[in-house]
Amino acid sequence: MPRTVFAVLATAMLATAATCTATAQASTPAAPASTADAPAAAVAFVPITEPFDPGHPARAQRNPGNCAKKQTTIGLEFCYDAETENTDARIDTAQLARFTRSGTAQRKAINAQDRAWLATRIPVCKASYHSGGTIDEVNIATCQLAESTARLYSVTGKAAPRAVLAQTDSTSLSQLSYFTTAGGSRIATIDTQGDQSGGEVLAWVIIGGYQGFTVNTAQFFYKDGSFTDAGIVAPPKPQWHHVKPGAVYQFSIDYSTIERDPHAAKGTGGYVYAPGGDVLADWSGR
Repeated sequence: MPRTVFAVLATAMLATAATCTATAQASTPAAPASTADAPAAAVAFVPITEPFDPGHPARAQRNPGNCAKKQTTIGLEFCYDAETENTDARIDTAQLARFTRSGTAQRKAINAQDRAWLATRIPVCKASYHSGGTIDEVNIATCQLAESTARLYSVTGKAAPRAVLAQTDSTSLSQLSYFTTAGGSRIATIDTQGDQSGGEVLAWVIIGGYQGFTVNTAQFFYKDGSFTDAGIVAPPKPQWHHVKPGAVYQFSIDYSTIERDPHAAKGTGGYVYAPGGDVLADWSGR
C-alpha cells in the first residue's frame, strides 16, 4: 500500500476515534453539586415582617410625629408601631448589606439571628406589661420601639447614647424605667430601702433578651464622678446566673458606702450598668 494512502487512512481513523470519545464525554451526565458547595446566592435574605403589620416586609412610612403628644390609646399605639416599622426597615437595610457580602454560612447565621431576635421581642415586652388593661398595648408598643432601636445600633455598629433613667421604689414591673441592651435584654432598678450604714439596697431587674443574659455583678455599681461603690451582693449569689429569653430575674446589692461620696450633696451620683467599665445606663433621675 502506498505511504500516502496509508497516512490518509490513519488520519481518518484517529479523527473518528476522537469524535466518538468527545460524544461519549458529552453524553455522560455531570455529577450533581453537593449541598455544601451550594453558592451563597442560593440563600435568600429574610426581612423583618411586623406582627402588627403582616403580609409584607417592614417598610418605611411617613414620620408619625411626636408620639408622646397623641391623645388616644389607638393614636399612641399606631404612632409607636409606625416608628418601630421605620426602624426595622433600617435594620433590614443594614442587615442586607452584610448579607450581600457574606458567604453561605454567614448568610444563614444572619437570618437565624434576625428570626430569633424578632420572635423574642414581644415575649420580652409582655414580661413586664401584662396588667390586662389597654395601657399594656401602648407600653408594649414603646417597648418594641426600644428593642428595635437597640438592635439598629447593634447591627450598624454605632454606639448608643448613654441612657439616663429614673429611679423608683415601685415594685410593679410596668412602672420601672428600662434600659435595652444590644442583645435585647431589659434592665431596670428598684430602690427598695436604706440600710443601717446610710447606704441603699437596690434591686436589679433583668429580662432576658433573645440570647439570654448572663449576670456579672461587677457591672452594676454606684458611681458619682471618680467615686464608686461596688456594693455587697445579697444572697443567693447571682454571679454568672444565665437569664433565659423572656424570663424575669432579680437580685439585690447593698451599696453601703455611698455616704462617703464626697459629691453626695450635689445629687450627681447614680446607679449604673457599665459592662467593661463603659457606662451604658445611669439611674440617677428621680
